[in-house]
Amino acid sequence: MRFPDQVEKKTREEIKKLKGPILVFGAGGFIGINLLQTLLQQRKDVYGISQNPKNNWRFIATQIPLAHLLGCDITEITQVERVIQKIKPQTIFNLAAYGSYSKQEEYKKIYPTNFNSAIDIIEIAKIYGFSAYIYSGSQSEYGLNCAGPKEQTELSPNSHYAVSKTAAYYSLKYYGKIEKLPIIHFRLYSAYGPWEEPDRLIPMIVQKGRHKTYPPLVQPHVSRDFIYISDIVRAFIKSAAHMKPAYYGEAFNIGTGIKTTIKELAFKIKKICQIPSEPTFGRMPNRSWDLTDWYGNIEKAGKDLHWQPQVSLAEGLEKTIQWQEDVGYDTAFWNWTK
Repeated sequence: MRFPDQVEKKTREEIKKLKGPILVFGAGGFIGINLLQTLLQQRKDVYGISQNPKNNWRFIATQIPLAHLLGCDITEITQVERVIQKIKPQTIFNLAAYGSYSKQEEYKKIYPTNFNSAIDIIEIAKIYGFSAYIYSGSQSEYGLNCAGPKEQTELSPNSHYAVSKTAAYYSLKYYGKIEKLPIIHFRLYSAYGPWEEPDRLIPMIVQKGRHKTYPPLVQPHVSRDFIYISDIVRAFIKSAAHMKPAYYGEAFNIGTGIKTTIKELAFKIKKICQIPSEPTFGRMPNRSWDLTDWYGNIEKAGKDLHWQPQVSLAEGLEKTIQWQEDVGYDTAFWNWTK
């Protein structure tokens, strides 16, 4: 099994504090696989949920043992009931999502995956009782109010995906504040690192950078809040390990709080990879719902959760470069950009 970065001692101790069994919904996705691997380094009572585990490229590439994987279509409530009844999880991480990528446009799939299933999981899990439920929301919930918003900023979603995640937030807030259930909602910013889809920005710019060139880029002034995957994984683990009533129904921005333009990103890669040429911009069109500035304010997570990102963008890019080289990225069977 290919493990992510060595887990720091404090996080290892927090993993051991988690009440089990542990379920990771959406374990076959980018964030899910990193969380699942990290948990499996320390625990055996951890199970990843995916629609088709045997055919998931990340499970195959990382060699996750099938004993820790369960098949479940989370849009089918009978399948969710079967899994929760079997495992009776105490800690639940829900990272299942659909619609965050431009190629995922089916609104009839977006709402059942992001909203309906989030409610179904809670309703079934509360029959047996649980200690922590952490839901993976999105920066997209802020929509038109996306430049440095705090958690109390008005949500103004501008896509079906963003609407579905916003609806989930209000439902989770109800469960936490009114039903007093141990539920937290994370609004994640632009995650990157090992096992991200090969056609995404950071994997492409790193791969091209290793070969002394650049991928097509959008306009240089477009900005994002790039956060390395291990920092997101720590946030999930830390919040679940230290769950308390003050957190119930709360939303937290999980990013770096740093605005990084595409121009700045391109020149960081130029410096790290010693690319001789200058980058060119505007060859890649923006997505229909894209806005110029998408970056967060993470004061609340620092104050309430005592969490801060630890990996700088330069360090994260270097880690991603090293990972690509370690896994033979350029010729890997799962790299569909090769």
